[in-house]
Amino acid sequence: MYFLTDNHLDCQAGYGLIQMGRAQLKGDGGSRGRRFLAQGSEMLRSGAYDVPRGDPSQRRALFEGAWLALGHSAHGDLEAACEIGQIAAGRLDVVRSPRSAALLHQLAADLRRRQRNSHVRSFLPALEHALAEHAPATPPGR
Repeated sequence: MYFLTDNHLDCQAGYGLIQMGRAQLKGDGGSRGRRFLAQGSEMLRSGAYDVPRGDPSQRRALFEGAWLALGHSAHGDLEAACEIGQIAAGRLDVVRSPRSAALLHQLAADLRRRQRNSHVRSFLPALEHALAEHAPATPPGR
């Protein structure tokens, strides 16, 4: 339990809020979901998503980065979603994580619906290539 620092717990709460916000937006699209997304994203910004590549927290960085990118995508900040998604996808060559890969697959699905955006158009092919090349296959039904 040495890894359960205050910051790690904040980040866990952050991706929980992002998950709730995304579900809330699908349900009624209201301001409550946007608030959850904003709170969750703020909490995750204090985490490991942008640690340097040599840092031992690569798995955590990938997972938190994928959640943060999903939060920005759901909130409509596609530039931030692509920027953070690129950082996360860049870790796929050193981290094998089906959970994180599933999140990045969800990000790719979110972004496919928004290909008119210039940030999405330039990032999405790189994300899909990284997923195809490095990420474990997503099990059916996930």
